[in-house]
Amino acid sequence: MKFGKNMTVEIVKIENGVKLRVGGVKKGISITPTDFGMDLHRRKMEGVTVDPREEIDVVQGIKDEMTTGEDVIFEYLHGDELSAVVLAGTIAKKHIPYELKALAVEIGGISAVEQNKEYITIAIQKMLGTNDSIGGAVECILPYNLDLNPIKGEFSWIIHNLMKEVSAIEFGNGVKDSRSNAKEYQLSKNKILVTFGPHMKDMNKIPCLAGVRDVIVDSILAVVLL
Repeated sequence: MKFGKNMTVEIVKIENGVKLRVGGVKKGISITPTDFGMDLHRRKMEGVTVDPREEIDVVQGIKDEMTTGEDVIFEYLHGDELSAVVLAGTIAKKHIPYELKALAVEIGGISAVEQNKEYITIAIQKMLGTNDSIGGAVECILPYNLDLNPIKGEFSWIIHNLMKEVSAIEFGNGVKDSRSNAKEYQLSKNKILVTFGPHMKDMNKIPCLAGVRDVIVDSILAVVLL
């Protein structure tokens, strides 16, 4: 798979993993294993594990924790396409002058605010106990003056191609904009909401994808915004 314009991401399957090439990376950007580790850690939730054999080798493009200006190439053994996107997103976010982070805002119909944490835990445990899955939603709020129009099509195409469980993508308030006035629209137009349906694989269902794929959403968004 290949996507991106000013920064390009190419992912190719290899034996026991994937190979990732990230082009358009500026020289002299500080990036450490901790930076990658913090984003990769967001793939985990109760009942969800990653392959303990994962191994990430930097072939070129990063030396002494600084980018060299060459394409960054990783060999990601026992990794998958989605995790490779996270690595690319970590690099992309280093090029963006504002904070970019998507978060799960709803899990199984429960708003993901602090006072609902116990209810969400119970819902997740129920899914684990029955090998079932529930839907959820991930939201990313961006600077109000950012023009999202040039990236809407590409962002949507990548999201749907990488994650078949995505059932809807709303920019701003989606269809609710028909009931908004200009002020309400201006305040919400740079909100992106990605809705996930339940995980449909027969074995080892992920309890709620919104809880582990928020990092995929902001990684893709970071790449296409450059």
